[in-house]
Amino acid sequence: MNTSETPHPAELCLHRTLERAEDYVRREPTKAVGAALGVGLVLTLLPARSMVRPIAALGAAMVSPTLLGLSLIKAFELCCQSTPAKEETPSVDSP
Repeated sequence: MNTSETPHPAELCLHRTLERAEDYVRREPTKAVGAALGVGLVLTLLPARSMVRPIAALGAAMVSPTLLGLSLIKAFELCCQSTPAKEETPSVDSP
């Protein structure tokens, strides 16, 4: 019996992408280094403040609706949860 869980589709996609990247680096090491340097340069030149402020504002705006949604889901789970019937154990009287 297989006890291991099947991987999530996003996980499979990530593994395939990483394998393709490794293959590309092995086939074209010079181009891979150039691409890494280019991406690093672009990330260095981007103004961090202009990226962080909108992301933080979006995150702060999403906290309340997210918590509300999660609490509604939990409330629905608790309402739909079946409670097991209590079994009465016979009492044994000692003489």
